[in-house]
Amino acid sequence: MADKGDKRTYPRLPAKNWWTLRERFKQTMPGRVDADYLQSVLALTSAASAGNLIGPLRALGLIDEEGSPTDRALDWRQDDTYKDVCEAMLVDVYPDTLRAAFPDPSTDTGGVTSWFSRNTGAGQGAATGMAALYTLIAAADPGASPTNAAVTKATPTQKKAAAKKAAAKKATPKTPGVSPGSVDEGGEAVKNRRPDPELNINVQIHISPDASAEQVDQIFKSMAQHLYGGE
Repeated sequence: MADKGDKRTYPRLPAKNWWTLRERFKQTMPGRVDADYLQSVLALTSAASAGNLIGPLRALGLIDEEGSPTDRALDWRQDDTYKDVCEAMLVDVYPDTLRAAFPDPSTDTGGVTSWFSRNTGAGQGAATGMAALYTLIAAADPGASPTNAAVTKATPTQKKAAAKKAAAKKATPKTPGVSPGSVDEGGEAVKNRRPDPELNINVQIHISPDASAEQVDQIFKSMAQHLYGGE
């Protein structure tokens, strides 16, 4: 357990390096972690930058004095034991006063940064880095990895695109008698137009020569009623 109230430093490890190294440990556990290994897997520009990460990894219990990965590192890379490892790191590295004051540091990042600045004498930049790592460990969430976040965000985006496509397809009006793709920008059918069906009816009327003019008129009036609905 960490000492309380001592003017001491605390580890700093960028979140990007944290998650990248964890993913590399998942793929292949190295026999030894040194500056050259870190510079290679983390794509760092200088050996000095890589060397600065050795101390934090050792302080967190992920490597021993010789640079060999520890049993904690083996558990750290597994999702089902990740939370337990983070809780052990909190107890080993950070004092009770900090953990009691900020059990969920994500809700008060300013307060956490001020605590590190006040208790270590570090400048704003260093204190912010310490606070960021403490917040990351306290979250104890393996799902916060950028890799997992990318997969999670892709799903609703794909669903939204599919729904939009389905809605557009449903909203497309159909022109009777016109095949798909035969409507111009003005909505007029321009190709494959099917002509309206035509119906021709020939009616023959046989009138007796003996019929009077009044009877003939009555015959045509009756025909009009049946054929055209006239009176």
